[in-house]
Amino acid sequence: MITIQERQTVKVPGITSLFVSFDFNRAVVDEIKLLDGCVFNAETKEWEMPLTNLSEFMDRVCVHDQISLHLQSYSEVEPVKHQLSPRPTKPFSYQEEGIQFGLNHDKWLLLDAPGLGKTLQLTYLAQELKERQGLQHCLIICGINTLKTNWKNEIEKHSNLSCRILGQRITKKGNLVVDGIQERLKQLKEPIEEFFVITNVETLRDDKIVQAILKNKHNKFDMVVVDEIHKCKSNQSQQGKNLLKLNKAKYQVGATGTLLLNNPLDAYVPLKWIGAERSNYSTFRYYYCNYGGPFGNMLVGFKNVHILQDQIKKYSLRRTKDILDLPPKNIIHEYVDMSDAQTIFYDNVKAGIAQSVDKVKLNSANVLSLVTRLRQATACPSILTTEKIPSAKMDRAEDLTEQIVGSGYKLVIFSTFKQTVYELAERLKDYKIVIATGDQKDFEIEAAKKQFQEDPATQIFIGTWQKCGTGITLTAASYLIFLDTPFTEAEFTQASDRIYRIGTKESVFIYNLVTRDTVDERVLELVTDKGAIADYVVDDKITPQGLESLRKYIEEII
Repeated sequence: MITIQERQTVKVPGITSLFVSFDFNRAVVDEIKLLDGCVFNAETKEWEMPLTNLSEFMDRVCVHDQISLHLQSYSEVEPVKHQLSPRPTKPFSYQEEGIQFGLNHDKWLLLDAPGLGKTLQLTYLAQELKERQGLQHCLIICGINTLKTNWKNEIEKHSNLSCRILGQRITKKGNLVVDGIQERLKQLKEPIEEFFVITNVETLRDDKIVQAILKNKHNKFDMVVVDEIHKCKSNQSQQGKNLLKLNKAKYQVGATGTLLLNNPLDAYVPLKWIGAERSNYSTFRYYYCNYGGPFGNMLVGFKNVHILQDQIKKYSLRRTKDILDLPPKNIIHEYVDMSDAQTIFYDNVKAGIAQSVDKVKLNSANVLSLVTRLRQATACPSILTTEKIPSAKMDRAEDLTEQIVGSGYKLVIFSTFKQTVYELAERLKDYKIVIATGDQKDFEIEAAKKQFQEDPATQIFIGTWQKCGTGITLTAASYLIFLDTPFTEAEFTQASDRIYRIGTKESVFIYNLVTRDTVDERVLELVTDKGAIADYVVDDKITPQGLESLRKYIEEII
């Protein structure tokens, strides 16, 4: 008799899997080995296999023995409706739904689209849990360093509880600065009075910090929130490995509006951290990815994504901006043509790269470096040469700025390169401008944001999308210009949503400048293709064209 039982997974991806037991039969074993994703447990003498194997497995082994099948039927547990305490900020109805979800789930993912107020929901939830369960501390780990100040400001706005940025210190000039690892470690080892403790994910690269969080005689972190958890997607990075060690808190929430940046593998660490995924990375990878090519190691497509979709839905809450009834968001991919001088320059850079390809062993870092040079040639040639080479994008950005600001609107401009920011700021020096790049301190960026939002005379905010694309609100503007397209759909959406979120009153217009007949067009194609798989797994939408283009360019995506 071959017994098949459906139970919670142990080593196979998904929510439940099949556990197969039988008296040893070589023919049955051989049939199992022909199926993907099967794992043998020597202690229980059972084979565990994905649910997707059920039909094929039964067809294969029914000729060898009788089958006893035991599948589970599931009924969702009715969530408890909790009475929420009044707070300084009254949440919207959908935010209250998020708080209620957190009170009914100890470990989960908040996947709301950018701009829906995830910070408020999690702040409110932490307060509720503190009062109900007596939490000592809530640790906030920011996937992006600049979010620390934003979290502190939001907590002080929406909460009456105390807050500390780990390693924080006030200078004689009154500026808030954050000292390095040694000071953070020192503070962790001493009693902390504040309820909320905030740090950035890079702090987790230090093993001593992780041990100080896990084994702390003074401070107990009963709740851990990881904001922008998609930044921890790599289980091979030190911060990814150490995050997976921080899985002992009673309450754990991972927050991001962009769970999948490139492919299903991005979901592994977030799901593993909240205890929703039990397989190892290798099993997870081969369950969701198809490999081919000459050596069988080239990613050529995805499979079983409906299983991942169900798994994510079970352990997360996701709402899109449709619930806000915001005014329209208009994305305009505007193509610009280079002058003859810039075309010649671009072609020369391209020729030089073609020669370089023959001299280096190509890997992801090399390819990115070569592509970056081409993108710099389209956006800001002065990064690569001292010659006075015109830039079609710069010229068009100046023209758009004159029209937009001249009509009485504020404007945000994002670039990939800080040199582009500074050169454009020089061109637009007759306007009142604030700048935000990696060269500025967090408190300087916070001051620039505040000035742009509150000072009617400050007309333009210019920054790099890497530094300003998350965690800040720039809704004073109705227009945004991308001088170059971010590399993923998620980054493009995150950055553009700085002006499109709660508080947006008018239609917004996003201009994405694309230089014709250059690498810009290819990057835009790839960004569109990368968004296809995320659309399906997270939001349950994908087009046949999206699937086809996804297959076509998958090698370039990775």
